Amino acid sequence: MNANEKYQANFRSLTPSSLEKERSFTNISRAPEDGTAEVKPAASPNLKNVVVALIVVVVIAVGCIAALVVVLTTKDDGEGDHTTVPPRTTTTDHMTTTISIPTNHQTTSIASTSSQTTTGTIDGIWSTWGDWTKCTSTCDSGIHKRYRRCEGQDSNQCLGDFTETEVCVEMSCPEYGKWTTWGPWESCGVSCGGGFQSRTRSCSKAESSDIDCIGTSFQEKTCNEWKCPVSSKMLDCSRVCDVGVLDDDCDICFCDGEVVSGRVLAVDTSNPVSNAVFYWSSSPTKNLGESSSTGLFTLENMCPESELIVSRPGFVDAAVLVTTSYLLVNMSKTVSPYLTKTPQSKNRLVGEDVTLCCDAVASPPINYYEWMKDGLIIEETLYAEGNQLKLFSLSTTDSGSYKCRANTNAGAIMSPTATLNVKEISNDFCIDALQQKTIALPDDCVQPRTNTATYNVGECISKGCRENTTSESNVCHEDITSCCTIGDADLEKVQCSDYELDVIVIRSCSCGACASTSLTVFGTALGLEDGSPLRYGEVFVNGVYKTFTSNTGTFSFVATKDSPRITLNLRDVYLKQFLPAVKVIEINDKMNGNLRVKINMIRTVKPIEIESTTENTLIAGASASKPIVQVSIPANAFYYQNGTKFEGTVQASFAFVDPTNISTFNNIPGSFEIVNQEGERAELASQAIFNLFFEDLSGNPLILDDVIDLYLPLESGENVQDRDVKLWRLNTKTGIWEYITQGPGKRRRKRQESARWIGEIDWSIISGNEWLNYDYVYDITDNPCYFKIRLFQDETMYSSIVNPEKQIEVTYHILRDNKTTLRTISDYIYYPESDCVIGICENETAYITLHYYGRKGYDVLFAGKPELGQSNQYFELMDNNKTLKLQMSSKSIGPFYDGYSRCSATGKDENHLRYHYGETSEVFTYNKFFSPTQGNIENQILISQRTWFPKRQEGYRVCFVKVRILVEIEYLSPGQFIKLRATSKGGTNENTHNFTFGIREYKIQNLTDISLCVEYKCSGTIDPVFQEMDDFTKIELKLFYPESEMTSSVTQEADFLTDFQSLPNVAQIGRTDGIYEIYAPTVYTPDLGLYSATSDQLDIESATNTAEGECISGTPQNLDDQNPDLGVAVYFSLN
Repeated sequence: MNANEKYQANFRSLTPSSLEKERSFTNISRAPEDGTAEVKPAASPNLKNVVVALIVVVVIAVGCIAALVVVLTTKDDGEGDHTTVPPRTTTTDHMTTTISIPTNHQTTSIASTSSQTTTGTIDGIWSTWGDWTKCTSTCDSGIHKRYRRCEGQDSNQCLGDFTETEVCVEMSCPEYGKWTTWGPWESCGVSCGGGFQSRTRSCSKAESSDIDCIGTSFQEKTCNEWKCPVSSKMLDCSRVCDVGVLDDDCDICFCDGEVVSGRVLAVDTSNPVSNAVFYWSSSPTKNLGESSSTGLFTLENMCPESELIVSRPGFVDAAVLVTTSYLLVNMSKTVSPYLTKTPQSKNRLVGEDVTLCCDAVASPPINYYEWMKDGLIIEETLYAEGNQLKLFSLSTTDSGSYKCRANTNAGAIMSPTATLNVKEISNDFCIDALQQKTIALPDDCVQPRTNTATYNVGECISKGCRENTTSESNVCHEDITSCCTIGDADLEKVQCSDYELDVIVIRSCSCGACASTSLTVFGTALGLEDGSPLRYGEVFVNGVYKTFTSNTGTFSFVATKDSPRITLNLRDVYLKQFLPAVKVIEINDKMNGNLRVKINMIRTVKPIEIESTTENTLIAGASASKPIVQVSIPANAFYYQNGTKFEGTVQASFAFVDPTNISTFNNIPGSFEIVNQEGERAELASQAIFNLFFEDLSGNPLILDDVIDLYLPLESGENVQDRDVKLWRLNTKTGIWEYITQGPGKRRRKRQESARWIGEIDWSIISGNEWLNYDYVYDITDNPCYFKIRLFQDETMYSSIVNPEKQIEVTYHILRDNKTTLRTISDYIYYPESDCVIGICENETAYITLHYYGRKGYDVLFAGKPELGQSNQYFELMDNNKTLKLQMSSKSIGPFYDGYSRCSATGKDENHLRYHYGETSEVFTYNKFFSPTQGNIENQILISQRTWFPKRQEGYRVCFVKVRILVEIEYLSPGQFIKLRATSKGGTNENTHNFTFGIREYKIQNLTDISLCVEYKCSGTIDPVFQEMDDFTKIELKLFYPESEMTSSVTQEADFLTDFQSLPNVAQIGRTDGIYEIYAPTVYTPDLGLYSATSDQLDIESATNTAEGECISGTPQNLDDQNPDLGVAVYFSLN
């Protein structure tokens, strides 16, 4: 084994779904066979050239701080004996180095001590516990932490945790009353001249001692502001009209015999608006006429330049000036307010200023804004500009949760919570950022104290902080430039079979610089059933057109972070193969680089042919015998959009999605949320989701001049008869469902004895081809509970993930009402050891899935067996372990807890749910990315030279080598395995020669058609920051196999000698030690089995997909085919 091999548990996720393309190649997973490690005695290794390096792993560019660095120390250079399975040992040597990672206020200091222990170990001694951190809550319960240090020669000599979290109880919080929903507006007190309308609400108190609600119980607005006709005593009937004559009331001028006609259309849909009423602007109590069911109108005695008002429920009043004899009146639908900018969470030092911003749009426009801190309304003088809250000379008491609410006559909208943290000094932000973390070591590094190949280390969660006061204080949205990073750390040395590992154990965290980059969304829209792409579909983002999909269904755009929510709306306007898709993406300031999204498109259904001249009833449901949706379509009601009546055969496209079908959970459009009258979000329990539109036989859209009534069959709705089920439509701008109010139609509804009326579709408001829903509102706060999810690297559940690079979306689905309705709740976790997820504990079964935005897009984590303690609670792992089925019931022992603080304080040994990323080939990477710090320049140069992805002039480059393995046996004996280890080492540059940059391992399970695409560190420029120089990476490919049953030989190799004579490569055909070594060239050489791709925006995922895809196909620019024997670098034969 070569010198200076090194390991680090810093993995890249590679799930089974991401390996779908390699099925004809091989199924791979990380060795070992199981998660256990057997302890075997071994002779003490003959060590030479112990290397100790200060490693500060800076992965700030991707928003996480790696907490583990390992340095490999081995025997002399040379081939040595061929090893099939690494031996294991219990012999352990220890060395400890204390590291102080510098901040702006420090200089680097390194204190190193080492001692060699003999057989056995000396027990470490825990220091006394430090002080508790400040309680996270100022009243009722919160949590606080304290830390201790192991005074032994390494931290694993002390059994137990170095952090402790407990619930802290302060004085009781004041109990405030809760407002009831606003009542309806009272009628206007006058018909003209300006009056007032009012509405009220009441303060509901659980106890008489509760504090009065903050805010007002009374609201008032003006109404009927037009001028009143003059009284008969004051009539001036002597005035002369400029055009026409004065009417009998002497208040308007009319032109006898002059007729004005026209049509009223909705702005958004161009559909006709029925029942729109016309008034004189000078006498708005006089009804001049109204539009027909097709939007047509005729007004008599109209003079030129007459001013009119057009009014219709569900629309904003329109002002019209008569200029021609034919008028086209465009009316805007009433639009509930939605947010375009939300307040950003910010960190400040005492004495600084801060500005929080909030913007919303609505029709009619926003009337006023309100700001709240910790749920209480703030004095209006602090936000004179309405949508901006400005606070000056901050103190720690200004810390808290802030929200804004935008109010309009059409409703209100409440912003998400923004947290303002005000601290005395920078490092106060990070005093509780240190988390305990366990990492997995190679399986021949079993530790005597635990008898496992694991090690306890710390990690700093990269939450935001405030490094200095130079940042802008008066801007709405700030880039995150400071994060919690490593403060103090110890470098501890761990003995393995024939090498040593250096492990950094983090002792404290401090505030330091971090990079903030833009966020680019890369999407793929594919058919749910067959994977066919959405070609040339329109892509709208928050209601604004952004781009269109390519021929392969891909699209991309740069996202703004003004709002924490991106709502994607994809429309197949040309080929019309798919129904509209709506997907909501939650983002945050921590998310940088690239976000990959997959949209599952639901295909349009085969239309049902009906006759326009007869009344028709359509039904849909999970089965024909039990319909859920019943649609009543009136006869002779179909028209074209231009108002031409249609008679003939109608194609009715009626698509139904059963929300109670487990297979459709993750493909339902939008999110199951509504906004109530207080502007707060509430959850929906869904019974039916459907899409309905009509066309003639040529595919031209049809509309109706009458409403369509929708019913819930009584038999199907027997489980929800006591629920307030309503009809809702999906707002494609927000992804939120909106209640469809009953229109002004005057048609008498047909009585249904066997069905319950739910609502109606008025084509003046609904465009057709929209998603509709049968739902009732359910308040999640009625029966809340909380649970914690712990993340791990792989199925061994050894290496914990406390600081994931991307946020994790937790979604759980609950079937209610005898499995006839679906409740879907989504929450997000950023730091699993600290975050708890809100749940609904009603003793009902939940289906829990976790998603993240990974290399292949919107991917699913794998569920592990939950920690349930002695509970006999039933659970089931479903959908290839991607869904956990579990009853949600709160218990004192968990995993579902009554209180958030109790959940947050749970330790790793208490009950919780467990998930992991799946298989991975990445065993070790010395350092992925480099970002300069203010530390020791020599150490920074060292790290920069050894970074896996240096920022070269061409960008970040990813490389793969293609390896073919031919196995003549059909199967392996139980317990045997074959794996390929690929080690990237420093090659021709003397500064990095034989230094191990990283290791990848591939365990081979399928013995036929083995073709592996193996990642290696690309040759080229190293240390581009300080001393730009080149290196040609040395790739060592090593096979591990049952040596007693087979032999290895290199049978073919690419012609590296002819093409790159300057590199020290040698011919290796016939080599029988299971090893193949090459120095990789810097140029793109797919003909030699080496593939690469570059990204200049830290888009490692895209570059990886391209390089690996070309490697699998063996052809440049071909990412679809699988050709095991094309473009191969080396062939191994196992006989």
